[in-house]
Amino acid sequence: MNVWAAVLPLFGVVIGATIQYWTSRAAESRKQLQLLRSQCYVDYLRAVTKAAHALSADSGRQARAEAADAKARMAVYGTSQAIAALARFEEIGPVLDTPRSKGVFATLVMAMRDGDSPPQIDLELVLFGK
Repeated sequence: MNVWAAVLPLFGVVIGATIQYWTSRAAESRKQLQLLRSQCYVDYLRAVTKAAHALSADSGRQARAEAADAKARMAVYGTSQAIAALARFEEIGPVLDTPRSKGVFATLVMAMRDGDSPPQIDLELVLFGK
């Protein structure tokens, strides 16, 4: 009986530490994935903005290179909804010069928000103005 009294608490501590290690490791992995996902989304949006406001061919080329880099990271880290929305944007031509392309781009931004999205009309107003 004395052996069990000494072993059971030790066994409980080992099991508790193991469970805590695995759960904290899983939480850290999820947090890192979310950080990488958010960063590639922001980098893509920044590159699209740079391309839209490029004043020279060189700055436009640089912005497109940055967008390509961000898209590659989105392919790895992005949600399936964001990748599908990006594919629709690429399909119509990644230029923000028509109401349709602006709507598709707003849909892409909504997919990047991962659940917490304002109405699309509000998002378009924020992104493009009137």
